[in-house]
Amino acid sequence: MKRSMCVLLVAGLAQPAFAQPGPAAGGGPAASDPTKPADPAAVPAAPVNASSDDIDLSSLGLAPGAPAFDDKINIYGFADISWANTHFTKSSPLVKDTTSFTTGSLNLYAAKNLAPNWRSLAEIRFMYVPNGSTNQDGTVQITTAADPTNFSRPIEWGTISIERAYIEYDLHPLLTVRIGHWLTPYGIWNIDHGSPAIISVFRPYTIGEAVFPEHQTGLDLFGSAPIADCKISYHATVSNGRSPTEMIVDTDRKPAFGGRLELEAPWAGTLKIGASAYAGRYTGATTSFTMPTEQYDETALAADAQWDHGGLHVQAELMGRQRSYIEGHRPFTPLGTLLGDGKDIGGYGLIGYRSTALWNVMPFAFYEDYRPLVTGLIGSVKAMNVGLNFRPVPTVVLKVHGAYAWGDGTGLIDSKIYVVTSQIAWVF
Repeated sequence: MKRSMCVLLVAGLAQPAFAQPGPAAGGGPAASDPTKPADPAAVPAAPVNASSDDIDLSSLGLAPGAPAFDDKINIYGFADISWANTHFTKSSPLVKDTTSFTTGSLNLYAAKNLAPNWRSLAEIRFMYVPNGSTNQDGTVQITTAADPTNFSRPIEWGTISIERAYIEYDLHPLLTVRIGHWLTPYGIWNIDHGSPAIISVFRPYTIGEAVFPEHQTGLDLFGSAPIADCKISYHATVSNGRSPTEMIVDTDRKPAFGGRLELEAPWAGTLKIGASAYAGRYTGATTSFTMPTEQYDETALAADAQWDHGGLHVQAELMGRQRSYIEGHRPFTPLGTLLGDGKDIGGYGLIGYRSTALWNVMPFAFYEDYRPLVTGLIGSVKAMNVGLNFRPVPTVVLKVHGAYAWGDGTGLIDSKIYVVTSQIAWVF
């Protein structure tokens, strides 16, 4: 069991390595997909226990003489802890300076081969929130409760977020069918979302603002094929679309459609170029039989590129979204006026260099620009980021990151923001 977990752990690090290049663990070849366990044909069949009379083991591929595959469940994950100092140049009742340690991600994966060509993956994030989070009126939520198993002493409870839960089937060498709740296949950092895979402490602001939906629930058809010395990869998706309840119901009964194409070529190193699209209807949640308060049709487009040459790493993403509101379903802006149709546009460009010295240090810098339709709290955001990360061992990353951000004066906070933060992230 320990050996299989280690094999999958190294495989899980291989794909994000394009986003943060570093020395390969053990010098072995990298797996192409961290969500797919090792080649079933290369793993001996596990001993089969005595079966009960009401289970047809041969139909499950577990009977003696059945095709061998690795049917063991693999548990792995990642976590991180950060320290950050945030300073606003102008005080405001809406924001305040902070200096604190923060426990960030604690994500657990469970992956299993169900049968030859069938796989399952679940990813769950464990969180301390809502404890310590801020309400709209500025008060702080405290989730302290009496623990009946410990003489009613106080204990703070948290929550979980189901990041992914899906099953997939290799229908053809060029086509895999995935159904369930999955990360939207667009760009670079939405898929490589684990903190050990991200070069900086935090992703660019545009990515966090979800111009594309971060998750979707539905069907994802994907595959890849070699063409000469290149590789073409694709995704085609249909889902419930974006909504607060998209995980369990399509409120407006209008499916969303999306897709992605990516070219990988060995040109002066490794070059990847991708393009993504998404179109659907957003319907806000409602707690009564009244019509939803917010509803709009949206179309999002994105382009991305990354280039690795030796220790040099360059990547960039540009994305935009058009929102067209359904009449009678426009929300109010923070200034009290009805919101009009418009675009959200954002992007970033990053450059870094991975050295073999000083724990494989990687200095990096990136510039970002985000221009939202709703100016809200901050308005348009521009930021310059610089930092260092270190990888003393393949499973641990140490990061130091400084950011300077400023808006265009259209938001509720007219302030410049300075952030100095550090983080340790690890996989297990």
